[in-house]
Amino acid sequence: MKIKEKLKKEILFGSFVTFGLADIAEYTALLGFDFIVVDNEHGILNQATILEMVRASQCQGVPVIVRCTHDNSENIHKALDMGAEGVLISVVNTAEDAKNIVRASLYAPKGERGIAFFTRAASYGMVGDKNIYLEKANENIFISIQIETVQAIKNLDEILLVEGVEMFFIGPNDLAASMGYSNSHPKVLEIIKETISKINKAGKIAGIFVNNSEEGKQAISWGAKFILTSIIPYMTKGAKEYLKEIKSY
Repeated sequence: MKIKEKLKKEILFGSFVTFGLADIAEYTALLGFDFIVVDNEHGILNQATILEMVRASQCQGVPVIVRCTHDNSENIHKALDMGAEGVLISVVNTAEDAKNIVRASLYAPKGERGIAFFTRAASYGMVGDKNIYLEKANENIFISIQIETVQAIKNLDEILLVEGVEMFFIGPNDLAASMGYSNSHPKVLEIIKETISKINKAGKIAGIFVNNSEEGKQAISWGAKFILTSIIPYMTKGAKEYLKEIKSY
């Protein structure tokens, strides 16, 4: 079942993979996450590495979304040609920003994504009916955008009207910084709660980054269905606890 179809029925849990290594992507997939997000915004990754990370996770049956920067359609094209199930685009502030992302992600007539049939996404040219391939690709691609600034919150009603965007992802840290507060400030939490509610009322999927299970439970209670974390803090915690225990022996 495609990730966009599963989100209509259940809450999904995923993790960022920021380290540029296919083994880490595969390891994260094997932990039991519903999806992984290869981080091509903050991760130091090249295109060949991203491809191997996408392949490694998918070989374990776990779908992959690639996070790309908002001002580079080339990264969107390449991520989708690699066969990633979708993209997550950072810093989307206006409806026009969102429309540009949709155009870059979809084939004509719905978008402007360049057509190539010898990519991994098109089974290296071994797809049957190419017109059906283009149609199915447009249907299956998962397009998601990040709502993480005061400007984006102000423009949210218009952004939610953009056709083609499946999921609206709240970045608490950047949103809080944009508001001039810490990410635990009551005003930030209230805005996040209101934003999730507005996304759901528009018939869209609300997503959010959480640092731990308690934050995740809170977000779920507010209506978020796409829960994203990072394994790095858990790896760090486990290693530090081990060292503390063994060195005190």
